[in-house]
Amino acid sequence: MNGWRLAPGIAPAAAARFADLDTVFVLDAETVSRDSLSHTLRVEVDGRRYYVKRYAGLGKKPLRRMLGKPRVQFEWENLRRFADWGIPTPRLVAWGLERKDGRFARGALVTEEISSSSDLAHLARAGDARLRDLAWWRPVAAQVAAIARRLHAHRFCHGDLKWRNLLVDAAGKVYLIDCPSGGFWRPPFLEYRIARDLASLDETARGMLTRTQRLRFYLDYAQKKKLDVADKRRIRRILRIFIDDEEAALEPAAALRAAGRHAPTPGMLALDNGSELAVERWLRALPGKRLTGAGRWNGQAVLAKLFIARRGSERHWQRECRGIELLQARGLPVPRRLAAGRLAGGGHYVLSEYLEGARNPAADSEAELAHVFEMAGRLHAAGLLQEDVHLGNFVLHGSRLLVVDGDAIRPEASDEARLDNLALLFAQLSPAACASLRDVLLAAYRRGNPRFEIALPRLAAAIEKARAARLADYLDKCVRDCSLFKVNSRADRFSSVARDEAEFLAPLVAEPDAWIERGTALKRGGSATVARVEPGGRKLVIKRNNIKGAGHAVSRAWRPSRAWRSWLAAHRLRFLGIATPRPLALIERRLGPLRGRAWLISEYCAGPNLLEALAPHAGDEAPAAIIEAVHRLFAQLAEARISHGDLKASNLILDAGTLNVLDLDALRQHDSAASWRRAWRRDRERFLRNWAGDERLLRQLEAALPPA
Repeated sequence: MNGWRLAPGIAPAAAARFADLDTVFVLDAETVSRDSLSHTLRVEVDGRRYYVKRYAGLGKKPLRRMLGKPRVQFEWENLRRFADWGIPTPRLVAWGLERKDGRFARGALVTEEISSSSDLAHLARAGDARLRDLAWWRPVAAQVAAIARRLHAHRFCHGDLKWRNLLVDAAGKVYLIDCPSGGFWRPPFLEYRIARDLASLDETARGMLTRTQRLRFYLDYAQKKKLDVADKRRIRRILRIFIDDEEAALEPAAALRAAGRHAPTPGMLALDNGSELAVERWLRALPGKRLTGAGRWNGQAVLAKLFIARRGSERHWQRECRGIELLQARGLPVPRRLAAGRLAGGGHYVLSEYLEGARNPAADSEAELAHVFEMAGRLHAAGLLQEDVHLGNFVLHGSRLLVVDGDAIRPEASDEARLDNLALLFAQLSPAACASLRDVLLAAYRRGNPRFEIALPRLAAAIEKARAARLADYLDKCVRDCSLFKVNSRADRFSSVARDEAEFLAPLVAEPDAWIERGTALKRGGSATVARVEPGGRKLVIKRNNIKGAGHAVSRAWRPSRAWRSWLAAHRLRFLGIATPRPLALIERRLGPLRGRAWLISEYCAGPNLLEALAPHAGDEAPAAIIEAVHRLFAQLAEARISHGDLKASNLILDAGTLNVLDLDALRQHDSAASWRRAWRRDRERFLRNWAGDERLLRQLEAALPPA
């Protein structure tokens, strides 16, 4: 199927609002739910509400784009099937999908809201009194049993028959919703799938209903007055499904490993001393290895560090405990450890006092940086190193600076190791901050470790080496899933999104072309299309690298896209303290290893470009502030041995006295001075050519540039 259908007899206003897929996919309404596959909205039309569920992908099985039936089609077909079988469902108002080149592109369905209804799971969470009222509950349970029986009589199993997918209205009528994964089964698999459906219903029921009520439900389902041998066998199978799940849940470490970055909160964890830890929120996650969260233990607020790796959790736990003990023994400030031990069933924990209002030192505060460097000196004077020293391993609580992360603490007495460790701390700062604050921070370090003689040339070389290693590691993180970036890599699509912006950017990442069409065009060229968009009133830029033809597609297929190169280049510049709009998301269309069209989403820089900023001063001297901005930018590029490759004035945006660099797909950082000089001469000539007809401005700008 390829198209859009409206159900007969719907209101004209609704028919206009849901006229076609394009109209449905630009609706801006209240978000009900969102996941990696679908986005559900609630839309009101003439006082009546509708649910719009939009699909723009097929998840982790991209071959289904060409071979399988899309989930959205399963969902509307199942809703229509239920209606044919006499099962109450929301009215289907509109549905359809779109394919491009034989592949699923997008789809949606629209259902009418069932007024004054709530799902059974919500009633259970709220402790609704009606669930304890047998006069209300018995007919509701009988309807649920009839729905399940009717599904299974047709050899159809829902696959997600949970209380959240059962709505009940004010009159007590039950409706079945949301079935994109259900299907038909045959023996011998049918009986197991039936047991799974019934177990899903019983999952919530066992916490809300008595055993007698649950047994009555099964008898209603089976339409019997007493159980026979086959029924007892089925019930044992249903309960066994829960027992297996419970046994798996007995090992917290395994459950937390499986949860990845999405460990549930709030949650209770049993500790080896018989007490329980209530985790209220997670603060940091290293999926499958380590979790840090805030919670309560024995009535007090605690910071919990959980070691959950399948291998090595005990080793890292012991290192954490040993590091804390070393810091305490040397009289260095560290949060007080309250408890440490094993989680019931596997894994390890360390609980320390929770410091309300504590924060990491700011990288732009000279005073706070001085505290950190003085503390590093104290660590070294005490014969200790923090192997992974960075600002995140120190916290400010009031006027106190404390050391955290005992796992990284180790004894070390060699001067070479101390110098390298100090260089690593300096490398956390941008090159400009490092140069301007070096003397102040070295003085602070010497207050903590006055006996250590620092060889400045050796320190400078070590800082450069440490910064290069950090940059390489950071650029690697830009294209893999980590705490900073959310990466989704499939055979047909790759995306990397700043994790703190992932939820906000999800609609743009799902449909960048649709947003480009709706946005304000900044450039419509053969090689690139650029548009300004304003989701939620925030100004962003989407740049699409186009494929101009078959020959161009072949030439680009085996190389990183220009968006990929721009993504890494922008992060490189920002890491080095060189101004460029923040890159937010990279998207590439792929076919296995072959790359096609690509998109880059960045923040919008609103200032004039350098040519526009200097236009009022043609034939005259440029303002000193602009000349200073030019000098500062080119000095930074020269120090980092970076060439741009296309230094038109239109690629330099003046914003608040700072020049921001754009169009980075040809940007390169050179390993050798000779290679950089050749590229720099070309950049310099291209930059000055912007003012070839204005001798006075040309001389002034040329004087502001580093020598060729």
